[in-house]
Amino acid sequence: MKKTKLAVACALLMTLAGCNGGSSSSDGPSGPGSPNIKGDPSLSKIYAYQASELSDAALECAKIYKQRRSCLLEKIRPIGADKQQNVTIEDIRSRLLVSHAWMAESFIDALREINDQDLLNMFKPLNTIVLSYDIRPSFYHPSTASMYIDAAYLWRNASDWSTIYQQEDYRQAFSKQFSYDSATRYLDSSTFDYVTYSNDYDATRNGERKTEQIAPGLFRLLSHELAHANDLLPPNDLLQLADSGTIYSEIESADHVAKQLTGSQPLTSALLLEAAQVSFHGEAMTDRVRQSTGQQAGGEFERDGAAAFYGYSTPQEDVAMLFESYMMYKKYKVYSEVAFLSVPQTTYYSCNDWKVLWGQRNRLADANVRDRAVLVAQRILNVSENDIRANMPSSTVRPEPMPLGKGWCEIVGRSYDESGEMRYAAPHEREERFGYLEDIGVKE
Repeated sequence: MKKTKLAVACALLMTLAGCNGGSSSSDGPSGPGSPNIKGDPSLSKIYAYQASELSDAALECAKIYKQRRSCLLEKIRPIGADKQQNVTIEDIRSRLLVSHAWMAESFIDALREINDQDLLNMFKPLNTIVLSYDIRPSFYHPSTASMYIDAAYLWRNASDWSTIYQQEDYRQAFSKQFSYDSATRYLDSSTFDYVTYSNDYDATRNGERKTEQIAPGLFRLLSHELAHANDLLPPNDLLQLADSGTIYSEIESADHVAKQLTGSQPLTSALLLEAAQVSFHGEAMTDRVRQSTGQQAGGEFERDGAAAFYGYSTPQEDVAMLFESYMMYKKYKVYSEVAFLSVPQTTYYSCNDWKVLWGQRNRLADANVRDRAVLVAQRILNVSENDIRANMPSSTVRPEPMPLGKGWCEIVGRSYDESGEMRYAAPHEREERFGYLEDIGVKE
């Protein structure tokens, strides 16, 4: 029994390693002295944004995973452990840990701009929210029941940007052996243009961001990371926490949403499950994956029920991508676009050198994806199936196939019919989308 329980514990930690800079790895592309080694931030500069009697316990909890330990319930309990009413922004502010004060200011302003009580209530399973200059990628950690946010989602100007440690997501290197890559984005259902703004700074093209420009991208990220928190500690389990012991023990024994999803509606593509281990976890390339094509991957993806390729990474990421897609549609009525693109074979390339090998617009309208997203959203938001379906694409709507061979930026701002012929939906400047590479490859 002890061996079985240990195996389950290790598996739970490993399944979140894809979006989890908190894995215990210490090797990676960063040089000596880097504040972020293979996605694990140092967190050496964080402090409580709002001093309180919980400040010391919150700081200890946020870093305790580095010692392979978990936060004690006697010292700190999740925001919603003893609170059945709505979570407020003040509740969240009291659990913020930051490396720089501007991060909390931008975060709180964005939450006010988003103005979504469902999102605020999803903070209930969290002990702390960490905003730090050295976090990349963002992650949730079950040993701390805390969420760690990349400050690139929060910067407003050059001064903010200058304090963020610049480093690529360490997982980007994992997909270099592929001849194709995956891409996802969210487009306005009327204009077919982006609703999110780039997280990259450029003095001439993207030098300042207003709160309303930060909000959609942060909402996407929070929907994803908070899905992890509520998957591993669902509302009903949160209300039954023990008085003592570790938060990880409570999470380990909870009725996880991912377990219910995989038990009733699992993903089935052996190729994509195998490819995801290579692309997102750095497993050794296999002959089957090496010999696969983007068209083949797309064909298998289309028949399965994932919201995005990243969903094949772990059952938890499957849940998070489904929920993220649902929340983005519910909030902004946006279409989720997913594709497999050819990787440019030249040193210097543009957005339209990434050619569509397979793709769909409005992936959430797929019947399998819709049904799986309903299960996930119903469990996480703790509302009726009818309430969930009322905020989803109509059952009469179907995803639209992307025109093959077109460049990734070429089809932004356009509508296309089922034959794949494109027509302008509205006047659109055909210039390269700044920050388009953020669409391609891994997600948090």
